Amino acid sequence: MPTATERTQRAEHGLGIAGKPYYFYALRADGRFSFVVFLLSEVEGVGWPPDARGATPFDSGGMWFGRIATAPPLDQDGRRALFKTHDVPLVAWRSEFKTYIRTRYRAVADYIRGGTPDHAQSQRSGHAIVTDKPNEAPAWTWEVRVPHQLAARHLKLQAVCISEENRNSYLGWLWEDSPLSSSDRREIDGWLRRHAIVPSPSLSEVDRTAEWLVQEAA
Repeated sequence: MPTATERTQRAEHGLGIAGKPYYFYALRADGRFSFVVFLLSEVEGVGWPPDARGATPFDSGGMWFGRIATAPPLDQDGRRALFKTHDVPLVAWRSEFKTYIRTRYRAVADYIRGGTPDHAQSQRSGHAIVTDKPNEAPAWTWEVRVPHQLAARHLKLQAVCISEENRNSYLGWLWEDSPLSSSDRREIDGWLRRHAIVPSPSLSEVDRTAEWLVQEAA
């Protein structure tokens, strides 16, 4: 189980986020976090517990540490209140996300590529997320947080976007140095060869992921 960084733990404590969740961006990838992109989807027919939270239309850590500019500016109490206003339970996040996309973007592709929303003013909080510098896409990218104990049952790994060099390096490690059994190695090797999205040399993994998502969402 991945361990949250000290910075993430500080944000969780400050915002009151429980459950030590996994963090995901909805229909977005960001090259500042990694050079390999894992794409997961919700398992169909498995409902979220009604009390499971949550999702916000911005990066929660960025909000807590003041890296997302608002108008007017907020102190920590204000950021905490803004987070609570916009945090939605997992059972409702997809419907709210669809409404957000429909009312703020001309096309879902604009959101996937990190475009600026047309209407950033929040009717619920009275505070606007600034849609110009210093803000960047995480200020208007939906964050979905899944408690660790729910991830295995509710999420399915759909694909991975990885460069050919990194894929081959991983497969070399898998067969030469991995402690896994031969059957597990074969299963992982087969899955990766079927589900890897390998970008062309002219595209980064993040850009290739964005274009793949645009095609899937069309």
